[in-house]
Amino acid sequence: MSNKRVLLRLGAVSVPKTRYTVAMPKRHYASRPKKLEASMGGIFEPFLNDKIDKKLIKEEEPISAQELLRKVSVKGEQTHTPTNTWYFGRCNLIFVSTDLLPDDDVLKLSLEHKQTTLPIERQKELTSAVLDLVKNEKHDAEQILKLVDNKETELTAFANILLRSSKYGAPLALELYKYAMDKGDDRGAFSYANMVYRGYNGTPKNEDEGIRIMSQLAQKGHPYAQMNLAAILMRTQPDRVSAAIKLYELAGQAGLDSAYSELGRMYRLGYGVHQDHKKAIDYFTKGAQSGNPQCNFMLGVYCSSGLGNDEREPDQKKAFKHFQKAAVKGMAEAQYNVGLRFLKGHGVEANSFNAAEFFRMAAVQGFQLAQVNLAGMYSEGRGVKSDLDEARAWLEKAASQGGSIGKDAQKRIEQLDEIQGKKRDKCNIM
Repeated sequence: MSNKRVLLRLGAVSVPKTRYTVAMPKRHYASRPKKLEASMGGIFEPFLNDKIDKKLIKEEEPISAQELLRKVSVKGEQTHTPTNTWYFGRCNLIFVSTDLLPDDDVLKLSLEHKQTTLPIERQKELTSAVLDLVKNEKHDAEQILKLVDNKETELTAFANILLRSSKYGAPLALELYKYAMDKGDDRGAFSYANMVYRGYNGTPKNEDEGIRIMSQLAQKGHPYAQMNLAAILMRTQPDRVSAAIKLYELAGQAGLDSAYSELGRMYRLGYGVHQDHKKAIDYFTKGAQSGNPQCNFMLGVYCSSGLGNDEREPDQKKAFKHFQKAAVKGMAEAQYNVGLRFLKGHGVEANSFNAAEFFRMAAVQGFQLAQVNLAGMYSEGRGVKSDLDEARAWLEKAASQGGSIGKDAQKRIEQLDEIQGKKRDKCNIM
């Protein structure tokens, strides 16, 4: 069965001449506070590219779990367990791969940060048990659930740790997500659906199964599933735009503000819809009200360009405020824009010290233009104490990224050579 036939049925949205209809998902999650629980989607955020287009992410070569885990190095630790335990018995060697789990200090941090409640030794037992089952192509839900005191949410939480800590953790995480899903854990189901839909880290790919599970979750009101299904519809069935928009809106109403960012971009670019800047601004405003940095940034772009009002007049002060809100959320491009506006006095009183600080924020994140401009400020002593060595260090970082900006950075390094050779040429700010 094709994934087009498996895709979520949205009945309340009337779309004539389509193979299936889409039933409006029940919004169980929408009654939650607007700030979503951080762990709702596990380690999987909605899978959207930076640009809305039909290009697919390069597929990873599938590999069997047995083949992958055959290469895993294993070390034995002798562990004594009471005679009445459910594990290996009175005494046995518990084999835990050094590649599957990080050091005990890191596992301790996972407890301190409340990523799991499982004691370190139990984490190792669980890893060993699942490793043995996967290697031998066996399933034993009862044994695995006993190791987490029948708390299926712990299976999902520990699967997240395995995925983050080891390149060999995917087959084990997939198995744990499956156990959690079968016991009714939606987080586990969402992560399992993502892995099989993508063929994540070489795990067996099954798009139909991934879509089927995400459709069930979307009908229950799971905002991450709603957003992912919307992305799939936009990429694979452009005639289903109205259904995708409805799913994005439901995800946004449930607190996933990045859904409003996607809707805003669709109307701004005219992707699948007629270009409509007013609608784009409306969606960006909804996302910005929840603190979404991308939405604030785009409102800043609209205000600075003059498209943000009926008079088509730029409002640089308002633009600065939006860029600043995005900047404090860590968005490098916004940090660069704020630094540039502080430097040139656009929408705010000029302040070289603040300009240098915001350039630095963006530069440490690898934003190339910010690196070049921060170097320029160090070479001129604007907002910072003059330091040619520091200027050179930032220029070298920018040059290493290549491109036209990298070439410009290299030229500035040559200028620094002249400056340090007593031929002082002024380094311009871009």
